[in-house]
Amino acid sequence: MTEAKSLLRRYADYYTAKMGLQIFPCNGKVPATAHGCKDAATDPAQIAEWWSGNNYNIGIATGNGLVVLDVDIDHEAGKYGDETLKALEQEHGSLPDTWTCLTGGGGVHYYFSCDDPALTVGTSIAPGLDFRGAGGYVIAPPSRHANGRNYEWEASSTPTSVPLAPLPDWLHKLMLGTRTEKPASREAPGKVTEGTRNAEMFKLAASLRAKGLTIDEITAAVQTANKNRCNPPLDEREIETICKSTGRYERGEPAQAEPPPVLSTISAADLQRKDIPPIRFIVDKLLTVGLNILASPPKYGKSWMVLDLGLAVTTGGRFLGYQTNRAEVLYLALEDSERRLKARMGKLLAGKPAPPGFHFATTAHNTDNGLFDELEGFLKSHPDTGLIIVDTLQRVRGTAHGKEGAYAADYREVGALKAFADSHNVALLLVHHLRKMKDDGDPFNMISGTNGIMGAADTTMVLVKEKRDDENATLSIVGRDVESADTVLHFNRETCKWENLGDADWFAEQQARREYRESATVKTIKKLLEQSPDGEWAGTAQQLFDAGTYIARSHLATSARDLTAQLKKLDKLLFEYDNIVHERKSHGTGGGKHLFYYANLAPLDEMEPDENNPFLPT
Repeated sequence: MTEAKSLLRRYADYYTAKMGLQIFPCNGKVPATAHGCKDAATDPAQIAEWWSGNNYNIGIATGNGLVVLDVDIDHEAGKYGDETLKALEQEHGSLPDTWTCLTGGGGVHYYFSCDDPALTVGTSIAPGLDFRGAGGYVIAPPSRHANGRNYEWEASSTPTSVPLAPLPDWLHKLMLGTRTEKPASREAPGKVTEGTRNAEMFKLAASLRAKGLTIDEITAAVQTANKNRCNPPLDEREIETICKSTGRYERGEPAQAEPPPVLSTISAADLQRKDIPPIRFIVDKLLTVGLNILASPPKYGKSWMVLDLGLAVTTGGRFLGYQTNRAEVLYLALEDSERRLKARMGKLLAGKPAPPGFHFATTAHNTDNGLFDELEGFLKSHPDTGLIIVDTLQRVRGTAHGKEGAYAADYREVGALKAFADSHNVALLLVHHLRKMKDDGDPFNMISGTNGIMGAADTTMVLVKEKRDDENATLSIVGRDVESADTVLHFNRETCKWENLGDADWFAEQQARREYRESATVKTIKKLLEQSPDGEWAGTAQQLFDAGTYIARSHLATSARDLTAQLKKLDKLLFEYDNIVHERKSHGTGGGKHLFYYANLAPLDEMEPDENNPFLPT
């Protein structure tokens, strides 16, 4: 607790003395002063009084030239703010580099300079987006959230690494627009809402048919009713389908009620006897027929990965060490050009000719406007296709239907893609992104969008790194027909291929073993035992520290005390890997001695006279 308090105090001093920010103490997110952000100050004496003996969070008052964009989750609408922001950036341009804080609650704060006093405490400017201006405040690093996580500056966008950027004009206008109050919406009398629109429009169409109208006359009348009464209106094509369905009745003939739907069932005995073919794998143990998702942050190399996958499947070769089952491949590289694809393919093929049966497309319609027709046509002309790669999912997504929630929209769209893959017995791989907000507990929670995306998929793969510049990444896999696994991959920059380094737990164990073998402290201890005639060595931590400078040619630790702490961590590994026992005998305030010896060379008088003792010398 003392360290946490001193850290908060140091940050508080820095914010005021070095950055000139006005701050005040908070209990969690609630101001700890009588007037909240109005009490914010830069006075060193006041800061000392607030944080002396108090573990307060730090609140930074906004306004006076400082505006903060708050990117979070709109729980009511089920929208992620970072996705809303991404859509706005595609329309208006990317946000400039500026101070960026990762909040304890999983959101992001972007700090900007702006002197407009009209920007006060904003309401929601878009789903998941809010802002703080004059009269507002934000919680700043290293404050702690109620969930136990700390607020922290993003490593590449701290106040010491990037300047405070001015507020972009388009974002400024968007914030100003929230000050206009909108009248509460009311349903007009006779309005037809979601859930009953199809039934009501069919009733209207059937009644007009009973009156003797033609299909064209019915369609014109129902289209008008749809626009005036349905909230929101149905798609025009859907209305045309409804009206055409009344053509099965003779003009002037009353429409009969639709027969009730019948549930299709199968008995347990019939299911047991039914001949069902086994799951078809495109890549053994990894990729099956159905819907598959590969997600990672941008610029991680997943496009290299799926291109290599496509080449491996078309040749029946191996991918990440797994055997593929040869099939034709369609790769919708919707974020690439033919020039880039040719260059990447040349790198991966390393002079070999391109295999037949691998097809590219750099443009395609979305799910609302012809994608399924395009894929259907391709499969008819290429019946041996087993894998379709869509890079990326966002490029083929349609629009939300009316007041449809985010989860419902995600599940509907991804579910439609799964239904297509299942009905055509192909593997459909969707390349997708992860949200910027990190989740240390479960990497699958970082998938951009709602759980509806992962819920509709057969197999989901997530590629993550501890740090962006790490050489290795972990591929986490979970699915209905594959075994869950965490695998360590390495991106070979010479071949531009991902290489499988093995199971993550096994790899971590091997890495720990390598670090142990390379430890200067371990080398020193083993050398001292080797030089000892009786196979023992005893001495103080300082003596061991000094020995390391001669034997290992390096400092074993920063001090003898740190070396003692390091030895405690090595005890188990010394015994497990080299059968070396470490004992420490304290001598009061005078410190203590460390004794090292091989377990099978322990003095006989210290052992119980038991012939089954495994340490008894032979």
